[in-house]
Amino acid sequence: MTYNHAFTLAFAVAGSKHADWWDALRDPTEKSAVIKALHERIRLLEANDAEYQEALEGFDTYEEDN
Repeated sequence: MTYNHAFTLAFAVAGSKHADWWDALRDPTEKSAVIKALHERIRLLEANDAEYQEALEGFDTYEEDN
């Protein structure tokens, strides 16, 4: 038996011109900054075990059909 886990990943995006995070996500000119910050966060988590568990939050699990 195996399980599938869903996670969210915490990361920050600096330098946005929007006060609201949803507006920043919908602005195509800010997409590259969001993706860049996400990549940087993943690189940090690959190198830092202590921060790895704090950056992830699980929100769903289900049994897989094998």
